[in-house]
Amino acid sequence: MSIKLAAAKIIFYGYMSLQSYENVEFVTNSPMRHEKVIDTKQLHLPTNSSYYNVLKNGHGYDFIFRDKHHSCGGSTSLYNTETKNLVNLIQNTFLLNHNFCVTESHDGHGYYGIGGMQSRYFINFAKATNSKLDEPPPISYANTQIVSPYSYSKYHDNGLYVMYSPDMIHWEYVTQTPVISGIHPGQTDHFLGYSLFDSKICCFYSGSLEQYILFCRANMGRGRRWIQVTHSRDLIHWEPFQLLEMDGVDFNNDNYYHLDVIEYPETDLFIGLSPYANKPQNPTETCIKLMFSKDGVHWVDSGSILKTPVSSDGLRNSTHSTSVFFDRGRYYDMFFNENYNGLLNPSESATVVKYKIPKDRLIGAKPKSENVAKLSFIVNIRSDTITLNYDCHDDGYIRFSINDDGYEFILNGNHLNKEVEIGSKYTGHNVLISVEMKNCTLYSCTG
Repeated sequence: MSIKLAAAKIIFYGYMSLQSYENVEFVTNSPMRHEKVIDTKQLHLPTNSSYYNVLKNGHGYDFIFRDKHHSCGGSTSLYNTETKNLVNLIQNTFLLNHNFCVTESHDGHGYYGIGGMQSRYFINFAKATNSKLDEPPPISYANTQIVSPYSYSKYHDNGLYVMYSPDMIHWEYVTQTPVISGIHPGQTDHFLGYSLFDSKICCFYSGSLEQYILFCRANMGRGRRWIQVTHSRDLIHWEPFQLLEMDGVDFNNDNYYHLDVIEYPETDLFIGLSPYANKPQNPTETCIKLMFSKDGVHWVDSGSILKTPVSSDGLRNSTHSTSVFFDRGRYYDMFFNENYNGLLNPSESATVVKYKIPKDRLIGAKPKSENVAKLSFIVNIRSDTITLNYDCHDDGYIRFSINDDGYEFILNGNHLNKEVEIGSKYTGHNVLISVEMKNCTLYSCTG
């Protein structure tokens, strides 16, 4: 099956991209460890500073995160990697009790944050009522009956709230009750029965969908984690949750902790990273998974982009992802939270480390053996040139032909953005590109 991309870029993330193939295998590149950008001990932060939300700011990055942990809240802070300034934003709020996500407004005016409280205490109450209470329910009523998500608003309902800031420093509530409650329609939690939103949230405005999209954890059972998604036009009214769909997932064992997603540049694809473990306890494989989707609901697992160590107790993945990709010209930056929550070594700092990967070189198609590999795919041509990303070694070469009409060219060397003149007769048309290669990896082709 072929995929024609809206922006005419072909990147290989599985056989779905190909019309035909022979002696072809796909390889996933691992990013290069570049530098440590956050050390919890150096910043006098607790190791359990939890998940970080990252936004690009000039040549540096802004990290928004919870830096204290209280029974009914925390402190939300902003750290800039260039200035090294740590600024406290929100004191003693329930926000970022794991999950405050900041996204730029799609109209370019300010920032929205969505996050909330996880509390079994406030949402469980034997005497179900819609009334507003002046006092929180007594402890003895805990772990009984789920009540209205609009009860106990004085004590911050279990759910996700929206905040707005013009500058990421000064914040105000947009809503006084959750926009997504713990019992939002469609939500999946086969462990507690309602969502605590107890993991990292990813939320942003999708240009291709023309609406906001939000990913968060779905508990398929105790210790069995998956992802659910919902959409909104205005960040206030949200559609029912849907579980992500992906072939080959074993809900009894596979653990996808959370999903960091962006719209991949110059394509109509979503790309995601998810910390992964192959068992609920004592996993034998832990890594960061690379995933692709065309609609945000149906996903393709492209395998491990980074192998990560198992936690010191042998129970889970010790590394979490904090971002997907930020375009820095020839490279993408990406960030991982190592020793998350002290899981690898409780006595050592939790750190956020920047990794780099060559632009568009996430997955490549290469010969499976020493023999020549052949493949073909469709590209929409928008100009009189095509841009190729490939790496040929030693005597390697790659031969391209277009529409099997006699037009072909042969390339060598290593190029991230090799422009090849093909004339104007193909402009505005879908063309069949056939490739023959030896000792070479092809990463992308842009019309």
